[in-house]
This record gives sequence, C-alpha cells and structure tokens, in this order.
Amino acid sequence: MSLRTAVIAVVTVAMIAVACGDDDTNDGYSEDIRNAYMDGCTDTQNVAFCECTLNELEERYTQEEFFRFAIEASDQPPQDLIEISLACIGEAEIGG
Repeated sequence: MSLRTAVIAVVTVAMIAVACGDDDTNDGYSEDIRNAYMDGCTDTQNVAFCECTLNELEERYTQEEFFRFAIEASDQPPQDLIEISLACIGEAEIGG
C-alpha cells in the first residue's frame, strides 16, 4: 500500500465521518463517527489499517478537533495525517 493511497483513504473517510457526525464527545468519538469512519475506510483498506488510523486519530484529537482536522486535510494533508498513515501501513500489511 502506498502512502498516497493511505492518506487519500484517511482523508476521504474522515470527511465521510464528519458529514455523518453528531456532537457526543464525552467518551471519545461517537459510535456514529466510528462506524462511518470504519465503513468508509474498509471500502478501500483492510480492517487493521482502518482500526489503527482510527485509534491514532482518537488518541491525538478530540471529536471536535477531528472535524477541523478532516476539513483541513481536504486541501492539504497535515503532517500528523501522514505520520499516522505511515505508522499504520505496517499494521495494514501485517493485518492483511
């Protein structure tokens, strides 16, 4: 899997998740956000990569920050997104 493909996948599913979002941020991302992210991501990537990127995003960003991050990433992927994708590519290759 190329880095470009991974970054595009993460940006795309982040935008889908934002579009499907709600404001429940008490215990991490809402179930709707998590489901939308995983549904969109697993259309083009394996489950291991998708879970890895979602977990990394959730550790680094609140749900509100994630929304802003996804909007910003639609223009130019931030360095954090590239780092997350790189870190998870190995997981994706192992997780199949």
